[in-house]
Amino acid sequence: MPAGTHEVKQMNNSAASPTALNALPYPKAGVAWYATIVLALLYWLSILDRFIISLMVDPIKRDMGISDLQFGMLHGMAFAVTFSLFGLIAGALADRYSRRWIIFASVSIWSLATALCGAAAHYWQLLLARVGVGAGEAGLNPSATSMLSDMFPREKLTTAMAVYALGATLGSGTAFFVGGIIVDVVAQAETYTLPLLGDVRSWQAVFFIIGVPGIVLSLIVFTFPEPARRDRTEAVTSVPLLSGIAATYKKLLAFMGSQRAFFTHHYAAMGLASLVVAGCGIWYPAHMARHFQLSPTEIGLYLGPTMILGSFAGKLLFGSLADRLYKLGHRDALYRLYSLFMIIATPVGIATFMSDSVWAFLGGLFVFLVLVSPFPACNITALNLSTPNEMRGSGIAFFAGTAGLLAMAIGPILIAGLSDQIFGGNAIGLGMAATVAVCCPLGALLLRKGRKHLKQALEAMEGC
Repeated sequence: MPAGTHEVKQMNNSAASPTALNALPYPKAGVAWYATIVLALLYWLSILDRFIISLMVDPIKRDMGISDLQFGMLHGMAFAVTFSLFGLIAGALADRYSRRWIIFASVSIWSLATALCGAAAHYWQLLLARVGVGAGEAGLNPSATSMLSDMFPREKLTTAMAVYALGATLGSGTAFFVGGIIVDVVAQAETYTLPLLGDVRSWQAVFFIIGVPGIVLSLIVFTFPEPARRDRTEAVTSVPLLSGIAATYKKLLAFMGSQRAFFTHHYAAMGLASLVVAGCGIWYPAHMARHFQLSPTEIGLYLGPTMILGSFAGKLLFGSLADRLYKLGHRDALYRLYSLFMIIATPVGIATFMSDSVWAFLGGLFVFLVLVSPFPACNITALNLSTPNEMRGSGIAFFAGTAGLLAMAIGPILIAGLSDQIFGGNAIGLGMAATVAVCCPLGALLLRKGRKHLKQALEAMEGC
């Protein structure tokens, strides 16, 4: 990426008036959906690289000599802080630079960092490698979601965002399904000998298998054109890079201040939803291994399809219903639907995570995922529809750096802390149930109260 002393180049069509850009036709449907699928594929890769570590909790703890709390720091805090901080930079760049090049650089960096996790011989080295994964993955969502908002009309955007978010579903499902098989196959040997590195443990070899192909796959982002930017309120001008980043967030904060009621409710509600999704998702494999005594392969065979099918059903259902309600004039459709989903998810989640039957757990988890998995589609669509184009990348990044950061960092540690300190240790299921019992109803209440503010924010942007 350009150095801090370089001048920021204007984006395509940046000199054109906002009115002229809004009058441009959207890309052809085939191009838009192909780009959506490619971006979902890269999202899949990012989640796969992010979550594969969840299947190797016990061997990593054994070899590194660390506790559940330290692993929660490794999986949560190290990744989340870096992901959020670098995301602030990437988000501002996405509002000014080529979003395809940002995505290419991001995929390359996180894939290399994933491979480097396999070279870690000590806890601090693995911690640093996870920092690299977070830094790389920070550039994907701000750029990808900004591009999607320029490819689809407003009444079709929620479905497009839901399809993009299915990449996360496939990533987590693949991590548990295919990843579980890889872990078991690789674990047949205690160590492997790799060029330059010598002998590595079996779990380290898994990181190499997962990380290296992504470096090549990053080139796929250049197989579709970057769309013209629309819904701008002003043109982007050439300024020094660092000044441009500072100016972007100054304008974003001023805009958020003008819509304070909407953003307050949104950040609080979506932060709670993210805490549930991110926090519980990390601990599913460990809970199944400890509570039901399942092997990595069994966990993958059971958990992978459950997560994929449940999340697919939930995101596509939510996207189609939200777009249908939007077309009918219900500008609060996103909050109306997701608040209902969170209310129903509360008793379902509690019963699921307290179940002593693996089949009851899997059935309950399927329904729970149908209800909570639309979180990214709801969150990103609401933010992008209510924010001018020149602030969309930074807007998504700012959420990730504030409410998202707290949720990703606190979620895994909160559940582990409840398990260790409140429920007597090794009680991850009870920790997840308690988290759901508090966060889901509170999030639903905030969404219900925020419906009128969402409607006002969307109507204001439609009138620009």
